[in-house]
Amino acid sequence: MIPFLVFLSCLVVTMLTYWILSRKAASEQKMLQARINEALLFSPQSKSTGGMNLSRNDLLSEIPTFNQWLQEVQGALRLKHILEQADLDWTVMRLWMFSALAGLLSGMVASLLAGSLLPAVLVGLAAASLPFVYVMRRRTARLHAFLSRLPDTLELMSRSLQAGHAFTESLHMVAGEMPEPISSEFRKTYEEQNLGLPLKLALKNLTERIPLLELRLCVTAILIQRETGGNLAEILDKVAYTIRERFRIMEDLNTLTTSSRMSAWVLCALPVGIAVMIQVLNPQYMEILWTDPRGQRLVYIAAGMQLTGMLIIRKIMRIKI
Repeated sequence: MIPFLVFLSCLVVTMLTYWILSRKAASEQKMLQARINEALLFSPQSKSTGGMNLSRNDLLSEIPTFNQWLQEVQGALRLKHILEQADLDWTVMRLWMFSALAGLLSGMVASLLAGSLLPAVLVGLAAASLPFVYVMRRRTARLHAFLSRLPDTLELMSRSLQAGHAFTESLHMVAGEMPEPISSEFRKTYEEQNLGLPLKLALKNLTERIPLLELRLCVTAILIQRETGGNLAEILDKVAYTIRERFRIMEDLNTLTTSSRMSAWVLCALPVGIAVMIQVLNPQYMEILWTDPRGQRLVYIAAGMQLTGMLIIRKIMRIKI
């Protein structure tokens, strides 16, 4: 009990220290946003921003020392882009801290309950991965929502062009009439070109924020039309039809492979579920796997084979269209 209390005290002190050090960066960010809002208060385009945050948030950590160190880490920059694509107002350091705290607390609890190191390590690693799993699932859901509404967005832009509006005005119309996440992303694109960024770079930034093949196809068609000419409204209609058909085929494929995917989940979960059930019903029967060196080696081999099988099944089930 005493080691757990010591760990809990160190955890509280660490969290308080991090909160105190990060207050300065948070207050500076609020001051910058307040100055931007004040500058745009009497702007003719102020109503079009819709309360959008126009300041760039390139912080990887609220602590300046850690932020400067993380700027040189390539993986941290990639993780920052993933957080932006998931529409989470988190820094990379905060995500890593959530992961470390979840792993340490879960490992400590598992160690106190099981009295062995190996279960504590496995539980800690599983808990540490939960924040990253949450971020990736949120990112996937947001990209899927964007893709499902993209054909309707292109048709709205096509009708706007047929009515005589400029292409930038069609972007503004999409930002005001389409639901999230379409509206916020197109609003950023509209505001970027409205504040002086070339349209080509604004559209390129859109494809970087939303890394979808369908969106890249749409942007490529728009840029080619601006260089070679042609009927942009007709091009957008054809691209929207192509994307809608591709999306329909993907949904049909997911429907047809539902039983296979459920079988894959059962096969992957069956060994782990049986091991947990035996551990709960008869701990002495599984004790040799955790205490004996030969049993621990068998656990490592089984975990490696299980992971390999899961990756192979995942590779088979991922059909590209």
